[in-house]
Amino acid sequence: MNFLYPLFLAGIAAVGIPIILHMIRRHTHKRVTFSSLMFLHTTVPRFKNRSRIENLLLLILRCLILCLLAFGFARPFFAQDIEKAPAYSGSRIVLLIDTSASMRRTGMWDQTIHQAQSILEDVNPTDRVCVMSFDQSTQTLIGFEQWATLDPDQRISIANEHISTLSPGWARTDLGQALVNAAEAIEDDEVNERLQSTRTHRIVLISDLQEGAAFEALHAYEWPERTELIVKQIPAKGNTNATLQYVASRDSTTRSKGDERLHIRVTNSPDATVERFSLNWVGGDTTSESIADVYAPAGHSVMVRVPFPADKAAVKTLILSGDDHEFDNALYLAPHLIQQANILYLGGEDVNDSKGMLFYVQRAFSDTAMLNPQIIFPPADRLTDETISTAHLVIVTDTLNRNNISPLSRYLRAGGTVLLAMTSSDAAATIANLTGIDNIESEEADVDTYTMLSQMDFEHPLLTPFSEPRFGDFTQIHFWKHRRINIADLPDAKILARFDNNDPAWFELNAEAGSLLVMTSGWHPSDSQLALSTKFVPLLYSILEYSGVLTGQQTRYFVGDPVMIPIVSRTSQDVQIRKPDGTQTSFNTDTKAFTQTDIPGFYTVESPAENRLFAINLPAKESQTAVMPIDDLEQYGVVLSRTANLTAEGPELSSDLQSEWAKHRGDLTGLEYKQKLWRWVFMVLLAISLIEIGLAGWLTRAPSIIEGEQT
Repeated sequence: MNFLYPLFLAGIAAVGIPIILHMIRRHTHKRVTFSSLMFLHTTVPRFKNRSRIENLLLLILRCLILCLLAFGFARPFFAQDIEKAPAYSGSRIVLLIDTSASMRRTGMWDQTIHQAQSILEDVNPTDRVCVMSFDQSTQTLIGFEQWATLDPDQRISIANEHISTLSPGWARTDLGQALVNAAEAIEDDEVNERLQSTRTHRIVLISDLQEGAAFEALHAYEWPERTELIVKQIPAKGNTNATLQYVASRDSTTRSKGDERLHIRVTNSPDATVERFSLNWVGGDTTSESIADVYAPAGHSVMVRVPFPADKAAVKTLILSGDDHEFDNALYLAPHLIQQANILYLGGEDVNDSKGMLFYVQRAFSDTAMLNPQIIFPPADRLTDETISTAHLVIVTDTLNRNNISPLSRYLRAGGTVLLAMTSSDAAATIANLTGIDNIESEEADVDTYTMLSQMDFEHPLLTPFSEPRFGDFTQIHFWKHRRINIADLPDAKILARFDNNDPAWFELNAEAGSLLVMTSGWHPSDSQLALSTKFVPLLYSILEYSGVLTGQQTRYFVGDPVMIPIVSRTSQDVQIRKPDGTQTSFNTDTKAFTQTDIPGFYTVESPAENRLFAINLPAKESQTAVMPIDDLEQYGVVLSRTANLTAEGPELSSDLQSEWAKHRGDLTGLEYKQKLWRWVFMVLLAISLIEIGLAGWLTRAPSIIEGEQT
């Protein structure tokens, strides 16, 4: 018999220590003063040896309990011949290379390429290898199946060719999703390949391990126990990394006159050796315009009020200088321009009627430093293509006549956004005419008192601003009336919100490139409390933003973010977008957003209607370049390899002796797990414990006749 943890058997030897101490102890004779004994009979005293054992059986049972307890914790098992793995078994190895923006620091990429090539040189012919790169997404350069089909003599050279084509980009680091993808690639290959249990699994991560990396994907993922992670940290040359970030202030949302300034946050790395930096404007008519000197202690952030450049209409870049790494020292700010937003309102109410819907729309949209909304309400019989073509958003609150259906339908199909509020069941005919769907049934809903909103789709871009719990409570808004529409007649409808009686409240219909947003209840006081709630104004601005109006977002876009293109530009036939590196790409007018924002800098939307600028900046998390503790990965369940050096200076993989011992240890653990002898040991332990309890109770029971008492 063998033991998995034999050190616990030392507890058996310790059982005899209390017994020995009890047997050899000596009693001191203490003199006690007593009264006269002259009137008592003299008797010979009887001495009793207190060191003898009175209940030997009880002592044996208790010692046996302790011995069995130590025996069970030692995890006994019977030795058996372990079937040896075939000689051709190898490892599954995923080489995971970080290509995020933080890897652009000086000297890091050369180390990364050298480290990746060194790991590939140590790969055995029987190993199966997958090469991946990652930033905010993961790309597979060579998969397991492709590796198996390559000539064994050419595998390393072909993999090195793929790696040599890599270069760090500008995207953020999603390390959690990359690790999940690598582990899933191993599991998929294990399912597809025979003799899958004979291989070990390793993921070799080459990264700078910057603390700004994202790990959200690991929260909901159960890491495989057999997959080990070996980390090769790439050290940076120089510790000081300062970055700057634009901070929205109160003045950025309201118009102010006089001395306007930008609020810039300058953050210094925790291990920095430099604490003084400078800010400069670059661009426009001047090549460099000194602004201010900044003192930022290591690990701290400071706020700096930076004055606007003299020419606000010029493209400007704010540059920070003085640290060791320049990849995140530029802040791109598009020209400070006021966006005109034309909102076409089609309804029959008076703008001064507080019981109508136009009254609240007029007061919801106000001028800001970035947006100048204009409410246009033309006569019902004068809606033309020229009038509607300049609108960024169309709001319909009344049943449209036939003359207005055609131009509005063309506007919608060309990519426009229409908000339709159903003030009566007759509005179903307008929905049918605009979308081309026949036989849409609608009726007034039977509401006893009021209904509330429920089942909100916060993943939809329209409701994303309300996704946080502190903003997403719509239960305080009461709806007195709404129209029940048969959603089965609208198979392509996307439900945004429902009432608590399960009737659709808000839904979206797509008409080719455009979007028809439908509210089955109005926001005027006779229908609901929506216009009087704190959600009404943010909701209207969210709809306006969803329609493609750039409401001052040029400072909020980061690499990888989709950028909504205005309807004025989308309706043009030839739309080109010029990237910061000078390349041009055609924009698909069937979509609303431009997604190829892979470089920080200024982008220009060029169309016959207008030219428009927007700025893309580096994600703020990517500037947090301090090295994260490697043990933090274990908090997400990742199994770290303890037999490999965790820095780039040590040996590449574990030695053969360590690997063989780890495998042998794993075989013994598996054998003990199958036998589970400890369960029988603890069953015997339980039985002896019950016997000991019964015997101890019987020996200590009270006598039935007290000594000296007469019966």
